[in-house]
Amino acid sequence: MKNKKAIAAVASGTGLSVLAGLFLWWDTNVFAATELCAGKLTGEQAESLLDTRGRISDVTEGISDDVSFRCTVSRTSRITGAEELEMVMNTAVYTPDFPFSTYTWDNSSSRSFLSGGVTGAVSGSRGWVMLPEKCRYDVRGVLDRGVKLAPVPDDVQVVQVELKKGTVDPQELTSVLVDAAQKVAAAAGCSNDAPLQAPKVQPPTSPEAITADSICGIPGFHLPGSAVAKGDAKLEVQRTSGAPSGSWACDLYRSGGQDEPQLSFGSSFDPNIVNERLKTSVGFEDLPDGTGVVDGNSRAILKCGGKDLYLGVHWDHRYLRPLYRSDPLDSAPRDVFQAFLDAAGKQHGCPSVKLPSDSSG
Repeated sequence: MKNKKAIAAVASGTGLSVLAGLFLWWDTNVFAATELCAGKLTGEQAESLLDTRGRISDVTEGISDDVSFRCTVSRTSRITGAEELEMVMNTAVYTPDFPFSTYTWDNSSSRSFLSGGVTGAVSGSRGWVMLPEKCRYDVRGVLDRGVKLAPVPDDVQVVQVELKKGTVDPQELTSVLVDAAQKVAAAAGCSNDAPLQAPKVQPPTSPEAITADSICGIPGFHLPGSAVAKGDAKLEVQRTSGAPSGSWACDLYRSGGQDEPQLSFGSSFDPNIVNERLKTSVGFEDLPDGTGVVDGNSRAILKCGGKDLYLGVHWDHRYLRPLYRSDPLDSAPRDVFQAFLDAAGKQHGCPSVKLPSDSSG
């Protein structure tokens, strides 16, 4: 009888041990991998970004050269049913002014542009850090299913992260991105001479009502009459990317939020964005008197006090459509860009410039 009880106790203990082991394996990250994404991310960093219960796993694509990659990291709970979280980290290639000119990174005002020698921007759900210029022939963008984009001489290379669910402290995301970017550059043999330190993140401003005569906080900046849409597309709210750094962005949109029709402005003194590759890229033409270059009614680079200043306007087609209906001559893009050049240029001590009369947006 005693033997049967002992056996039962052992069996019970063994069962509990098995259950405990399964719990540790399926619902915690105990004894999990310490390196993820081909060594670009640590297990500890992944836990800090995916702040939930569950096991962390990763799927990495495109690492045959140990540099360019796309990595999906998931945290899944099979027992307690905690929310599953997922993030994607990858190398990408863009035009130098992509934060201000592409739909991939619209709503730039919701992110904080980084400073302290780091070119990048972060929010609570996504961010990017630019790699050194000498990496441009060594690092490729990697898309879904491991498809690689060949390097283009005019493009810049970045490491980017997007959380598919949930949010994270932007400061934590900055630290992870800066670390990953340095690991990629080291693997490619194109690191900076000195290690980068993650800068302190300055939060964006809260959305606020548009001030008619100082839009985006720029004295004297207002929308010309040709660009003031009526009805559903009327702009009511503005948001800026926060404390000035090398780069800055402002979005105007309806009170319904940043998924509504909008009009966006951007500026940058950052030499990693405003470089010779951008100034000589397709579309830019010289302005009179050597004051800079311009690309239609959307981008300009002005010479301001010994520095090059990038100024750009990005139009949401949902905002343009009603303007086109009311203005067959389509003067709004040129009028808005000229008003932005006038006000922002004056704010930064730039020479006064006039857009060519035949500019097109």
